[in-house]
This record gives sequence, C-alpha cells and structure tokens, in this order.
Amino acid sequence: MNNNGGPQRHWLRVSFHFTSDALIIWTAFLSGMLVRFGDAWLLKIEAYYPSILLGSLFFASATYIFGLYSQQSAKMDLFKRSFVLAFCLLVTIGFMVATFYVNFSGRIGRGVMLISVPIAYALVLVHHAILLHRWKNYRERVAFIASSPFDEMEIRMNQDLWKDHLEFAGIINDEHYKPSGTLPVLGHVAELGKIVDQQNIDRVVCTNKSINDPALCKPFCELRYSGTTVMSLISLCEEVHQNVPLELITPEWLLNASGSPHILYIKKLKRGFDIVASIIGLVFLSPFMLGGMLATWLTSRGPVFYRQTRSGRFGRSFEMIKIRTMQVDAEKEGAVWAAAEKDPRATPMGGLLRKYRIDEIPQLINVLRGEMSLVGPRPERPEFIDELAGRIPFYQERLMVQPGITGWAQVNYPYGASADDARRKLEFDLYYMKHMSVFLDSFILLDTVRIILRGGLGEAHKQALPRYETTHRRSSSSAVPEQALPDTTATGLAQH
Repeated sequence: MNNNGGPQRHWLRVSFHFTSDALIIWTAFLSGMLVRFGDAWLLKIEAYYPSILLGSLFFASATYIFGLYSQQSAKMDLFKRSFVLAFCLLVTIGFMVATFYVNFSGRIGRGVMLISVPIAYALVLVHHAILLHRWKNYRERVAFIASSPFDEMEIRMNQDLWKDHLEFAGIINDEHYKPSGTLPVLGHVAELGKIVDQQNIDRVVCTNKSINDPALCKPFCELRYSGTTVMSLISLCEEVHQNVPLELITPEWLLNASGSPHILYIKKLKRGFDIVASIIGLVFLSPFMLGGMLATWLTSRGPVFYRQTRSGRFGRSFEMIKIRTMQVDAEKEGAVWAAAEKDPRATPMGGLLRKYRIDEIPQLINVLRGEMSLVGPRPERPEFIDELAGRIPFYQERLMVQPGITGWAQVNYPYGASADDARRKLEFDLYYMKHMSVFLDSFILLDTVRIILRGGLGEAHKQALPRYETTHRRSSSSAVPEQALPDTTATGLAQH
C-alpha cells in the first residue's frame, strides 16, 4: 500500500532540485553565449560545453553540500540563502576557471562570464524562493488510524517528529477501539473515504496490523486509486527522517528491504562505482594521505599504518588499513572502542587526522581489493559485533552488505560512545540497505564532503536528531522481543 512511495519521494525531490540547479547553470551559460556571439554561438559550444557541464554539476553539488535541498534549511530565510548561493556560484566560477588549465582551448571568455553569471544567480534565486515558499506554505494533511490505546499514545508522543513536514489532522478509530485521549477524532474507519474527502486528507498512516487487515484492504485500495497515499508508520519515518525505528521493524519489512531491485546494483554497478571512485580518490587524496603519514611518523613512535581485523560482508574477516592515530600500546588492557573526542590514547596528530577523516584514506586500498565498499555500514570488530548483537535487535543485518568507508549512518550520526549510539546508527544503516542506489551513494559522498569540511558531527547534532518514542514493544507487528533491552546508555565501549 504505497509503502515504498513515501521514502522515495524525499530523494525524488532532492534529485529534482539538484537537476534544476544544474540545468539553470547550463541554460544561463548557453544564454550568455547566444547574447555574446549571436548566430555564431553554435560554433563555440563544442569547445565550451565540457566546462559548462562540469560547472553545472559542481554548482548543484556545492548547493547540496551546504544543505539547501533539505527541508531543515527552510529555517534559513531567502536573504541568508542568497549569500550561500552567491558563495556556491563564486566557488563554481573558480572551479570552471581551474578547468581551463586542463583544456585551455575550452576556456570561457570574460564576456560570456559577465553575461552568464548574473543570469544564473537570478534564476537560482527564483528557484530557491519557490522552494522556500512551498516548504513554508504547503504541508500535506495526514490522518492516523488508531486501533488501540498504545497507538493513540504513540501518535501523541511522536507528533513533534512530523510537525515541520506534515499537518496532523487527527485520528480515525477502527471498529474495535474507542479513542479516549485528547487527540482530535475524525471519525470511524467505516467512513474512511468520506472523512478523507471532507477533511482534505492527503495521507492515511497506520500500523502494519491495520495495513494487513483484510477488512481494510478494499477502502485502502479505493483511497490509493483516488490519489490518497496509504502508508505504514515505518514508511513515514523513512520519508521524513530517513531512518528506520527499530521498534517498528517487522520480518516483512526486512524481506522487502532485501528485495530484487538491489541485486543488479550490489553485484555489478556498485562494484564498478567503487573501483572508479577509489582510483580517483587515491589520485586526488594522495597528498593528504602522505601528509598524514608524515605527521604520524614525526610525532609518534611505531608504524605509520595500523591494521585491524574487521567483519566484512556475511561476517567474513579482513584487515582494515588506516593511518595510525593511537599510541602503539593503546589496547594493552584489552579491546575498547575509541572515544569520540580527546581520547587520551591518541597520538599528538591523531585527533586532527580523525577529525578530518585523513586516517581513513588508506581504506581505499581495501575498496580496490573488494573487502570494502566506498559507501556502506561502518565495518566493526568481530568481538564488538558479538556483544552488540546480543543487545540490539537486527544488528547482524548490517553484515548482509559490504561495509563502507563512509555511509548514511556516518554522515547523520557522530562517533558512537555507547551501545545506544550503535542502536541509533543501525537505524540509519538499515535505511541505507533498503534504499541503496548509485544516486544515494553519490549524495552520501557529497554529505561526506560537508562533514569533513565541518570537522565532523558534534554532540549537539546528536541531541538534535529526532527519536521515535514507543510505549511498548510491538509483539504483534515486530520481531523485537516484548521484554526491555538491557540498558545501553552507560557502557564502557566506544567506537574505534
């Protein structure tokens, strides 16, 4: 029932705005050529188009890196956004000028630049003004189906998770339950179609139990074919926050997440993408890697590289390569995870190398060997996997795909310092495993650039992340055991 449409909407919107900005730059420069050269502009396009194409993609990438396609950026007004867009355009011009040294015959003249840049800036301002207006003035109305006191309570507890994205209209109760709380009640599920029409509902959200209720199949299908989205609660979380609350995961969800559309990508396209990207990465990042190696050699004793056993796909072990950031005797008292910040075992330059991810560049060699992917769940140590698998449901699911240097969890959640952090990062890993594609991998790489430029994600970012709250374990619709998990908020482990 439209379960996958919701999560896909987010990336379709991002892709649409990314493509729009790229096309705006392309159109602006073609317009500049037409004004500058008149009828002779076609004679110039063969030499100019490589720089224009690269500049278009660079500008859209820079805009994405600055987060201007995320709905959170709606808090940035058009005045501030205009300065960010101006900076992105300025950096793009610098990049295009730099490409002239590679292909001097394709240099774009000053006349075309002077005409094209103002056109491009005006058009991207219009595009982002429309984007801001839509975010601030249009929100879809959503109704939740409640079939128990627990459903009603969880809807009330989690209203803040969606208030910036959707307008909560109220709840619709099924025939076996009478609402008793303070939430607005729109009516009975028997009048579902009538309620949707009268209340202008854009989406109906319900639990997996209601989705699979044979009695609701017909009205749900009628809504779907009339243009109203019917989706599960977990799909709503996927779309709005791009993660998957563990409390809502079911065996059916796991089976759908590993569906056939990913087979070709995992077996063929992803490996090709990894090989090309890792070779390019080694070429362009080698100066930073050499700098990190030199800094480690000069400021601490011991080997420059550090090799450690990690678990790869299906639990197969491999030796991960990093530039050493810890003292040689860092684990003389046993294996522990590295603290996120100011680890006393770090080398003098270790904190800096970790902050800007320079220590991880040698892992591109692991990618070329086929032991890792460029994008995927972070590879963990076997001893930690055994412990976390006993504390966190579905933790070993992350071993079903190739581990990555970067990943959706790494760009959304800072270094973990507890099993609770590992649990939160798993929610992002499982989302990635379901939606992995070359487009998502590309956006994650752009997110990684932003994180590196910021010097990592801090504790404040962790605290600001929304968290799904639940009153109970959903024994009827989830594989999570009803008993509470062991306390994971205070543990001696920290991610290495």
